[in-house]
Amino acid sequence: MQSIVRSRIETSLIVPAACLAALLALLLPISSFAQVPDLQFTAISARDSIVDIVNAGDGSGRLFLVRQRGQIYIHRDGADLGTPFLDIGDRLTWTGNEQGLLSLAFPPDYASSGAFYVWYTEPDGATVLSRFRVRADDPNRADPASETQVLRVAQPFPNHNGGRLQFGPDGMLYLGLGDGGGSFDPQDNAQNGGTLLGKLIRIDVDPHHGTYANPPDNPFVGDDGVRDEIWATGLRNPWRIAFDRGTGDLYIADVGQNEYEEINHQPADSGGGQDYGWDLMEGSQCIGGGNCNTAGFTLPVAQYGHGQGCSVTGGEVYRGVDYPNLYGTYLFGDFCSGRIWGLRRDGAEWDMSLLADTNYSIVTFGRGENGDLYVASEPGGVYLISDGPPAAGDFTLNQYLSDAWFDPATDGQGFFVIVWPETGQVFLSWFTYDTERPPQDVTAVLGEPGHRWLTAQGPFTGDTASLTLYRTAGGVFDAAVPAPSPPVRDGAITLTWSGCNEALLTYEITSLGRAGQIPLQRIVTDRVPLCEALQ
Repeated sequence: MQSIVRSRIETSLIVPAACLAALLALLLPISSFAQVPDLQFTAISARDSIVDIVNAGDGSGRLFLVRQRGQIYIHRDGADLGTPFLDIGDRLTWTGNEQGLLSLAFPPDYASSGAFYVWYTEPDGATVLSRFRVRADDPNRADPASETQVLRVAQPFPNHNGGRLQFGPDGMLYLGLGDGGGSFDPQDNAQNGGTLLGKLIRIDVDPHHGTYANPPDNPFVGDDGVRDEIWATGLRNPWRIAFDRGTGDLYIADVGQNEYEEINHQPADSGGGQDYGWDLMEGSQCIGGGNCNTAGFTLPVAQYGHGQGCSVTGGEVYRGVDYPNLYGTYLFGDFCSGRIWGLRRDGAEWDMSLLADTNYSIVTFGRGENGDLYVASEPGGVYLISDGPPAAGDFTLNQYLSDAWFDPATDGQGFFVIVWPETGQVFLSWFTYDTERPPQDVTAVLGEPGHRWLTAQGPFTGDTASLTLYRTAGGVFDAAVPAPSPPVRDGAITLTWSGCNEALLTYEITSLGRAGQIPLQRIVTDRVPLCEALQ
């Protein structure tokens, strides 16, 4: 399994000690951590060949462990289930190199749709994005016969398959592809807009498209020289991409050639179109140390030389509540050296700090539904990452959680929350609206199809509010006449915050016989620093 990354690097650069010290002074800024986290690692599974760790976002709390040999296993309630969730080992190539089953992603509507996506290599070396469905009679088993191939990409070499799948806050599927393999991108794929190799792509995989559609707001739509799927270019082998669930920002870890390993950052409001420089640049340097025209390239926000490692493994941003000293930190590591760093933004600057020097061969990181972070190592083992004793329950609601909230994957609805710490009460309004604005002379009536409202109110303790849900019909927004009927109790809502920008709403509507969960984040984040200051 160690060869999974050995083919991601072709040669090793030996740096003299004096040069290394100077290099580190440039590449590893002084830490901005008020207290450097004391990372600890607790084994949760001994499974080997784990290349992705995923949660379904369906409220089940399950972890899905993606095994390169073709199986996906469920870890639930502290133990691995013996029967795989999915086994497609008979339809892929696994050589111990970079081929095999590489990634898994659940769309935001997985709890209702049962559809999910995997990325793997076929026997001829091509990489495939496929859709599968969970069995109707068993939520812990998928149907291997339900496969629909969504996208197939021919690969000229057996390495640089990149390939982590991530659904963004916009509901689109993002996928990082390597340049096709070989040293120094021999086919110049990363800078060639006519191929998906060496790119970050963004596609709409809603099943009603059959396979997929290209979002019309992708940056190169209409450019005959660049494929419409492409969101960003200039990547060598993006070994793990991840969205920050708190901000919507995207992190891309790109494995270097001979000298530098890099972390790229894409803000949530990006319209795409970045060129990360490969194969003209490696990290922030021109290839071969010479001069090149860097205009138009997006440079990494962090990098390190091969004196610190040789193959970067991208990680996750911690947004849980158990370890507040890690909150907002992007953790990533190196396969060869076992080092784990933390990356934080301090205004316009980025600070990178070494947090752990392990004996692990770090293959991937992953995130649990509650925000916990995990790391997988070879020759085997999946570990929970912690920072001393958990501070569970320390998060307490404050007035700066009062804001407009929404699920970015769902159009046409929103939530407005008011927190009264003095009385220990929370008020919530849940409203739906037409995604197309009605004419100006149309009166919005409570209870009409496009303008339904539900309200809820109740006490909170710590991080959780328990609310009684009310239904009102017949009211009019712009009229002084009160609603003809009083509010009717119609269910319950539990609202649990895991941080200042993320919450989980669990609801039950009695009259409709409907229940479910909705992950929430703020529509704008300007009050997040105020909330965090009180924490």
